[in-house]
Amino acid sequence: MSNPKFEITNPEAIKLLNDIKSGAAFAPVKAWLVRYKWFWISGLMVIVLLIFLSIGKAISRNRRPPVFLPPDIGTPVPTTGKTVKSDYEWIRQNIQNFSTDLPDPVIPPFDNSIDLESVNI
Repeated sequence: MSNPKFEITNPEAIKLLNDIKSGAAFAPVKAWLVRYKWFWISGLMVIVLLIFLSIGKAISRNRRPPVFLPPDIGTPVPTTGKTVKSDYEWIRQNIQNFSTDLPDPVIPPFDNSIDLESVNI
């Protein structure tokens, strides 16, 4: 297969191609980029920061905190042992059966002769 060769005869197209090859066509764009370079740099930094934040958020969302469970201690079993008759068993029973409930308060008698006005002494 032969490669067809195109010949450009339009003088404006030839001038545009020569400007592109020499870099003169990109001079206004380059001047505009240089003029606003700090905006481009700060915008690029903000975009990179947002990308890193989204990556970190995705990583932290997928990671679950570990669950710490106490070891299984089993079911409590009452201990059975020898019972010894003690001379102080009655004291232990009195302490266990001691009621901590407060008694009902005594209602004071109603006295109609109390006067709350001050008396000069």
